[in-house]
Amino acid sequence: MKKLVLSLFVLVTLSNAMTFEEVYTIHKVQGTMKALSYYKDLENENNPKAIHELGLIYLKGDGIAKNINKAVEYFAKASELGNLESTYILGKIHLSKSTHHYNLVKAYNNFVEAANKGHAKSQMMIGRFLLMGEIVDKDYEKALHYFKLASKQKEYEANCYIAYMYAAGMGVFPNFGRAHIFAKDGFEKKDKLCVKVWNDYNLGKYPKDDGFRIGDYNEPVK
Repeated sequence: MKKLVLSLFVLVTLSNAMTFEEVYTIHKVQGTMKALSYYKDLENENNPKAIHELGLIYLKGDGIAKNINKAVEYFAKASELGNLESTYILGKIHLSKSTHHYNLVKAYNNFVEAANKGHAKSQMMIGRFLLMGEIVDKDYEKALHYFKLASKQKEYEANCYIAYMYAAGMGVFPNFGRAHIFAKDGFEKKDKLCVKVWNDYNLGKYPKDDGFRIGDYNEPVK
């Protein structure tokens, strides 16, 4: 009889287990404290999305006190479970001089790991490292490669960097018309980098791409 009761209890418990989507809805509708224990239940099941959300909660101080150390622990765990956004955020934390987690080498390694698995924002960050020559030697050709990968996934700020490289002739022949094409939307949306490139190189004068259309990516994905 006791075994039967125990079996029924386990069955009911399992049937009441919540999915990540259900817990996330509770979080957004009823607040962090209502969802926290459910997220931690999912953490025990190694659910990377739930662990990532716990990282965000502690990083932002969402309904509880901020705790950067706990946030890093959660992001590291989610990253190990394959959550690329967690890997990216770890990189961003390591870029921040405002915490004791500042470490450019770790930041770069996080971005490389996620970028090579197709994470667009990480691809853009690697492009910036290669463009500026931080941690690694400057490599304009590789920088442009990563910016294009990010742009193809609609990471639109990457277009501003592509525009800059075409306007300045960095790793490519200067092509103001192509720079215009990549900077235009960002300029109209007042992206600071696109606005600067547009104004510095007077790209409004070059609406046509008069250069050779070489390669498979001559205008940004819409």
